[in-house]
Amino acid sequence: MKILAINGSPRGKKSNTDRILQPFLEGAREAGAETETVYLKDKTINPCIGCFTCWTKTPGVCVHKDDMPALLEKLREADVVVYATPLYVFTVTAQMKAFMDRHIPLLDPHIIKRDGQYIHPPRYESRHGKVVLISNCGFPERHHFSGLVETFRCFTSGPDSELVGTILCAGGELLKQPALQESLQWYIKAARQAGREVVEQSHITPETLETLDRPLGENPAVYARMANAYWNSVVARPEGEAGPGEDEPGTLRQAQDSARLPPPTSRDTVRDIVAGMALVFNPDAAGDLQAVVQFDVRGDEPGQYYLRFAEGECAAFEGTHPEPTLTIHTPSEVWLRISRGEMDGAQAMMSGQYTVEGDLGLLMRFDKLFSTALET
Repeated sequence: MKILAINGSPRGKKSNTDRILQPFLEGAREAGAETETVYLKDKTINPCIGCFTCWTKTPGVCVHKDDMPALLEKLREADVVVYATPLYVFTVTAQMKAFMDRHIPLLDPHIIKRDGQYIHPPRYESRHGKVVLISNCGFPERHHFSGLVETFRCFTSGPDSELVGTILCAGGELLKQPALQESLQWYIKAARQAGREVVEQSHITPETLETLDRPLGENPAVYARMANAYWNSVVARPEGEAGPGEDEPGTLRQAQDSARLPPPTSRDTVRDIVAGMALVFNPDAAGDLQAVVQFDVRGDEPGQYYLRFAEGECAAFEGTHPEPTLTIHTPSEVWLRISRGEMDGAQAMMSGQYTVEGDLGLLMRFDKLFSTALET
């Protein structure tokens, strides 16, 4: 069996799409299939100009002299074609759309009725018939794929084509987070199993699809805060323009040498732990809290970080704040063990393993302020 995979992501091998596609193809090879991946970003594919020359003057041959004729030959030789694309405006990418539009030389222009519907019949005898759709999106909910799925249902509605499986991954950005690699292995294994099943059973089983349909993250609200924290860390603002709450007395404008922390990449440093606390912040528990928690970290990984609570939001920064509500002085190794659940925070404080200054009541609220059990 020959499987041709078309990756339509503009990021190619570095895409979240490929992080799903390649395990799928690994499973297919384990079941005995021959696979090939084409990255459309590396190909020259001109858009269809609607001239119909490939139907009239030069039947089966497009006027464009680019990489598409060779790709059409690969399509004709494949038993299964995998269309792998991130979700762009609720459908395929521009690269994938141009590729799909240029399939027209493979069709005969006449309209015939076959199996109860009117179609353009295939121009050539071809093994191409089975199609798999793989996609991911930046939203945490699966309903955003509805337009894409309908496109492929129509695309494969003819009697010579069959959609044998769809793998739709919401919140695909989580796949590239180093800190989540181990915890998301169940999804990678399911994608590999899907590849085996397409080869061995000609479809993806309901059991495997049920696993692949599970959300990568348990809480869309936490995912949204993670995404927003990332964009806050990289979006440029005009010089002198403050972000939300940053022009208030005693906030970021008065802090020295501070910078917003990017989303965490692991749970191995206090820097990442503090950044992660902002992501799992529970605004319902905070109410109208206006406060700053300063972390004075010493030991193996010394550093200065703070969390600012304002207007129902929590933001993490590197640096020192001039007016902290609570300051936690801690060795890095102690706070890491507390954050991992290896040490009781209250007992560690009582035994002098870390000390605090300021509003101790705020510290006592941490279990509720940073609860991940939020309503979705």
